[in-house]
Amino acid sequence: MLTIAIDDKDAFYRHGMEILLQDIFLKENFNTIHIDKLTVSNSINVDVIIKSFVPGEEYVCHPLLKFRNKSGLIIGVYDSRKKPELSELPICIKNIVFISRNESINQVRQTVIESWRSRPVPAELKFYRKCLHCCRRTFTDKQYAISRLFIRGYNIKQIACNLDMSVKIVSGHKRLIMVKFNLDSDAELVTFLHNMRTHNPPVNLYLT
Repeated sequence: MLTIAIDDKDAFYRHGMEILLQDIFLKENFNTIHIDKLTVSNSINVDVIIKSFVPGEEYVCHPLLKFRNKSGLIIGVYDSRKKPELSELPICIKNIVFISRNESINQVRQTVIESWRSRPVPAELKFYRKCLHCCRRTFTDKQYAISRLFIRGYNIKQIACNLDMSVKIVSGHKRLIMVKFNLDSDAELVTFLHNMRTHNPPVNLYLT
């Protein structure tokens, strides 16, 4: 039996992906395919994970995925025009395969098939637990303080007043956050911060 877990809020996209994956893996000689929602309990042992990523999320720690011991496949679905930089990803998703939400069915099909057939062997998964050597990106104390106010709707001047900083310094830290997480707009920044705040399980992002 092949097990698949999906984490995507777009019900139409999720349903289409379920149909496509069933078709792909039936042709890969799996007689039974079980598809479920991605959870903490099933994330360790499912064969295939489909997970949507908001801009910037690919660069942070992913506690849901770091203890996987299955020789399976993780597929990340992204919305932005920029494909995530594979060389800069944290260890827990080092072997992830990204697809754009706008790719054609044939493109997705080809990517899934090729990635499944070249998936890592179990021995290659041992590095997932070496978090001390991970290149995940985090906030400094000041970036954390600024982000907390920004997500609450404060503008640059209000944040500067609240934290007793100059507008120039606050603007500089905001720009550094956006560069660090490869964000292009305030909308992407708000989406990223909201996603981190509501993430389950919590993401270890606010470190110096």
